[in-house]
Amino acid sequence: MKDIKLPVILAASIKAAIEGGAWIEVECVADVVSSGNTHRGEWIIIVCNYQDGGIARAIYVINRQLRPRVFKTAAGIMTLALEHKAKSFCCPLRKGEREILRFETSKIPDNWHDLPSLMPKGPISNSH
Repeated sequence: MKDIKLPVILAASIKAAIEGGAWIEVECVADVVSSGNTHRGEWIIIVCNYQDGGIARAIYVINRQLRPRVFKTAAGIMTLALEHKAKSFCCPLRKGEREILRFETSKIPDNWHDLPSLMPKGPISNSH
């Protein structure tokens, strides 16, 4: 994947963002394959918030390296959803697909699909 510069969010800030109305997009960055009794792939987390007439997106990064935190199993994404008390769990299965984790506090506009992104769209680089 090509490198692109994006806003970032650290693990310590995700809870406050969710409490402030954010939701999470889970993006599949590598197709999912079955591996025994689990499913492996690669997913990144994008924390989204409605502001200034658009959707602000920030990539969840590893604290020291400022690289996207890449989840390798669906169970890892589910754990994140449970830790932050998501209303439901949905995980994309093919590279480039995105699904949303919603929370009781999420303030997602009805027309959010039509709103401009305040961040470039497309695959996110997992290299720095």
